[in-house]
Amino acid sequence: WLKPFWLKLSVCFFQQAAMAEPKEESVDKMATDPPADAAGEEAAKDGAKRADGEDSAEGEAKKSEEPKEMEQDAPVDAREKVDASAAVFHTADTTLNVMAVSKGKLLTGLTDGGFQYLLAGARASVGVKAGRYMFEVKIVESLNLVEPQSNGGRVPQPRQLVRVGVSTTGSSLFLSDGPDSVGFDSEGYLVQDKQKKRVSQKFTRGQIIAVLVNLDAASPNANTISLFRDGVRVSAPQPIPEHLHGKPLFPHITYKNVTLQLNFGPVALKRLPFETRMLGGAAKQDVEVTAAPELKNGKPEIVFPVALPDKGFFDWVDAFLEKNPSYVELSERKINEWASKSGLWRPKSTGPTCNDTPGVKFGIPLMDDSSVRRVLDAIAPTQARNYIVPELKANLMSTERSEALKKFSALDFKTTAKVIMGEPDEEFKQIVQALVLADKQTAAEAKKKAAAQEQERKRLLLDKKKKAEEARKLKEMAQKKKLGQDVEDELVEKDEDAKEDEEMKADAEQEAPVELTDDEKKLWYRKLDVPDVLEKTLSKTYASFSLPSKEEGFEEISYAWQPEAA
Repeated sequence: WLKPFWLKLSVCFFQQAAMAEPKEESVDKMATDPPADAAGEEAAKDGAKRADGEDSAEGEAKKSEEPKEMEQDAPVDAREKVDASAAVFHTADTTLNVMAVSKGKLLTGLTDGGFQYLLAGARASVGVKAGRYMFEVKIVESLNLVEPQSNGGRVPQPRQLVRVGVSTTGSSLFLSDGPDSVGFDSEGYLVQDKQKKRVSQKFTRGQIIAVLVNLDAASPNANTISLFRDGVRVSAPQPIPEHLHGKPLFPHITYKNVTLQLNFGPVALKRLPFETRMLGGAAKQDVEVTAAPELKNGKPEIVFPVALPDKGFFDWVDAFLEKNPSYVELSERKINEWASKSGLWRPKSTGPTCNDTPGVKFGIPLMDDSSVRRVLDAIAPTQARNYIVPELKANLMSTERSEALKKFSALDFKTTAKVIMGEPDEEFKQIVQALVLADKQTAAEAKKKAAAQEQERKRLLLDKKKKAEEARKLKEMAQKKKLGQDVEDELVEKDEDAKEDEEMKADAEQEAPVELTDDEKKLWYRKLDVPDVLEKTLSKTYASFSLPSKEEGFEEISYAWQPEAA
């Protein structure tokens, strides 16, 4: 009975000894413990020196691995400079919700109701066409607004957003909404033509952001745009799209739920690692300065187009805006377009039932409560802009025309009624034909895409069929070999397959050119997907339709197509 006892005792002894050994080793390796003697102290010092040397060498290696800044100090430039006050934001180059303070040094935006979801955009008046220049932006305030619970709608994220970059004159006021702009956003993305890719670090409130535009042909970073945060580069030089080369590029800001400080110079808020000039001190030869659009007779104009339903009203409005880009549309359809460009998504179930009043329904209470239209009606008369109000039913009724004119009576606006009735002029007929042809081409492309998808489905099905047939043949040959029967190599017959391939190619090649028919060439108006005015609305209000008169308050009444006597 003693033998098992001594065995257990020996095992416990060796286990304790084994557990004690690691403790002694770990104690010896603890650098925080004091050395036992002078020799230990010297050894500790030597070890510390070696560690410092290794850390220093590692740091030097890391520094050597960092990419070298290729931007060089700007040389002395004795050429005549543009005045620092030339860089401003003209009213026509800003969206309606932009509020410029302190001569454009501060930009904020409307946030009441649904405006907290809508982007604001502003383009400066001085554009770079040569050389290398920068401008700065600082988020001085970030608004966290309270919002009610959504009704199934999707609120665009993030709630606070800033985009900084450049664009060409006359392009969209929303940065990245089209090919004629490029820039960075506060989430670290490069944005261009509705596309984005991560190329930089995020920036937020309190940080000074510098946008460097390099159009210097002699620079290794020619035709690039870079981002700096608090004087430190946070993005590699990003190439400016080739189709923008040679065009003046104007500083452009798009934002929501923030207040921004803008600095065009001539003195920077935060210096970069190299000397560079700011846009406010640029050489006149290197920049283009745009003036504010001239107003007819020195005052803005508001236009009320008057036409019958389904007689080309909205196509005429679109053509008018294309020819007169300084005019701003005030309507529900414009609010919906603005919301879409701001990232809001409209459920298909709430799609428009008519073109005149499509409704603003996004499943978001503050968008669906008409607060955006209410604020627009209040703010529009305070801004010296040209407007067009394409309200089809309202503009056909004398009482509603008079009510709309009262909103602008306190300010000096020229009020004009444009009557669009009768046979259109040749220019409009050409516009209608181009739109009809474009619709047919779009339908043909959709049909072609669907056919291509169907051909691909057939091809995949045919490949699957071939593989299954080959597998069956191989299985049969394996069974014959197993039974000792003579086996001849049997290949899947390809005649039928080749015939099917030819039929698929023939189907793909059958494409008729898209052209207008003789009847389509005679059209005066284009038929749209939904009616201009609902039938029930038309039946209730048709008896009240009338032509505008000067007694209602119009300064001018003109007839776009046919004279009043016709």
